[in-house]
Amino acid sequence: MADEWGTNNIQSFIPKQTTTGPDISQVRLPSPFTVVIVGASRGIGAGIATSYARAGATGLLLASRRISGLEATAAACRGLNPSARVEIASCDITSAADVEALAERARGLFHGRLDVVVVNAGFSGTFTTDLLATDPAEFAQAASVNYLGLFHCAKYLLPGLAGCAGGARAFVAVCSLAAGIVRGPIANAMYCVSKTAQMKLAEHVHEQFHAEGKGGVNVLTVHPGAVKSEMAEGAPDEFKDFLIDDVELCGRFCVWVTKDGEEGRRRWAWLSGRLVSATWDVEGLEAKREEVVKGNLLKLALTTS
Repeated sequence: MADEWGTNNIQSFIPKQTTTGPDISQVRLPSPFTVVIVGASRGIGAGIATSYARAGATGLLLASRRISGLEATAAACRGLNPSARVEIASCDITSAADVEALAERARGLFHGRLDVVVVNAGFSGTFTTDLLATDPAEFAQAASVNYLGLFHCAKYLLPGLAGCAGGARAFVAVCSLAAGIVRGPIANAMYCVSKTAQMKLAEHVHEQFHAEGKGGVNVLTVHPGAVKSEMAEGAPDEFKDFLIDDVELCGRFCVWVTKDGEEGRRRWAWLSGRLVSATWDVEGLEAKREEVVKGNLLKLALTTS
């Protein structure tokens, strides 16, 4: 994203960029390895599901409001990994009862084992940069899906992650660099502000669940790249030329930072509570570790100078 659009040019933080993500063709996840993906019926969410299936996940529970899309995603996952248990569930992320039922379903399917939860469900609404032209109902829906929905997933799914001895224990919120945008042609307030709230909530989740005595969960907030997804169709024409990233980019990144179970959880623990971009080269990202930790970077903060 360009600075004139209101960001701090976070994309240039890692010099080497990628549109496809790390190579996971040789990755084989530990067994068992189970994943719940909320918002898996299409686009980026479906790409996350197929990435985990390709890497050898033994169990996948795919959730969305749209069952028809989930069936197609599940079929693709089974084709990639016939030995995996792949199940689908209807779930409205804005409903506490739905997410609670999803967590109970996961406990039953995977016998209490849960390695990764990915919250990908998102809502952008009718695109407009004019706050006065924004539909109040759509503004509320953006907050409900992008922010309240993450709270529901944290409340009901985190206990399963925290109790997964020897597991990857990763809670991933698919966020957006739009959280830092306040002006320009894609400054859609209802989306950008709800993503800012989502990012800050994820930081609170990190503070409460990351420490070893509190669950040892890595809370990763991930920008999935600029993907020509269904949700991006309403974006202005001047932005569409930037939609160049692979639909599986985010999935490959998620697999990479969770692939080694307990060992990987410790390796990437320093990223917990921070916003990272799936477009960053993973080796370049690791090379920035000392700088990030020392400066407490990649977090939202007020500045006085």
